[in-house]
Amino acid sequence: MTHTSPATSEHARRGHEGRAEDDGRVGHRDGGPARYRRRGGLTGRALRTLAGLLAVVASLLVIGAQPAAAHPPTGSVYVWASDVRVRTCQSTSCSLATNEVLTRVTVQAYCQVDNGAAGRVTDGPYTNTYWVQVITPGRTLGWISAVFVSGGSNNSPVPGAPVDYPFDPTIDCEYI
Repeated sequence: MTHTSPATSEHARRGHEGRAEDDGRVGHRDGGPARYRRRGGLTGRALRTLAGLLAVVASLLVIGAQPAAAHPPTGSVYVWASDVRVRTCQSTSCSLATNEVLTRVTVQAYCQVDNGAAGRVTDGPYTNTYWVQVITPGRTLGWISAVFVSGGSNNSPVPGAPVDYPFDPTIDCEYI
């Protein structure tokens, strides 16, 4: 005499014997033993693949959400003047990056760029067309005229920050 479980006999009584219908269990159609069957829709391999894909997408979103610096701050500069405004770009016509003003303070510097006549700032006998990209003590990234930074000559770069020359791909001031 063959022993059948109540579930098996109910299955056979309804006319399903010998037909492979999908009841949502992996392995149901292949007739594998019940201990190897798994409920759900994804196999372990598919779950690992999906988890890996989600991790890659999440890392791209995190990377994409932040600006990419060409390099970390590489130096510091001393602002000798009082009430120096920090701008969003290399011109006095640009908006303010912050309400914070710099007065006789050392700040981190990313780089500097010559903005030509459009960027010229004059203060008394000093004039400069270079602008320095800095991080303020309040952690704002922006631009200040090199005319307010110690150590430079008129219309020349100042010491303490790398210069972004158009022909040098190793320094890129376009952080913001």
